[in-house]
Amino acid sequence: MDKYIRMFKWLLLIIGGSTFVLSVTLLPEMASWAAWRFPEIAYLEYPMLIFVWATLIGFYYIIILVFNICSNVQSDKAFTFSTVKLFDTIAVVAMGELIAYMIGFIVLAIWLMEAHPSFVFILFLVAFVCLMLFGFCKVMKHLLLRVIDIKEENDYTI
Repeated sequence: MDKYIRMFKWLLLIIGGSTFVLSVTLLPEMASWAAWRFPEIAYLEYPMLIFVWATLIGFYYIIILVFNICSNVQSDKAFTFSTVKLFDTIAVVAMGELIAYMIGFIVLAIWLMEAHPSFVFILFLVAFVCLMLFGFCKVMKHLLLRVIDIKEENDYTI
């Protein structure tokens, strides 16, 4: 089990690192290309970059929290209240990301009247992933609380 947790931690580091590299190198290039290709939305180049970079902070924080959950599992502290708190924090951050992307969609689609289908698809895709992560973390929190209760009952029986 320890081997798989270490592999998952490495996977988290690779995902976080590659996301950082892509957000610094490829994302500005894509925004410049979109501004060149669609001059009517060129004024959105830097606000969209700033928005994506700001929401990536929550993504990296979630990666750190999942890394902490893996450390708890690795040190046999999986069924503790600290793990429950980590799942709850991930759910809160995911809901914040969901709200940010829905506000981004509203601003983009309604206020600016510039809703390119690819932007809408990406916004809804990220919002859907955030919603699924929120639901998963809430279910895991409830499950862990139930397991902790059962574990405490079993610790007191002979």
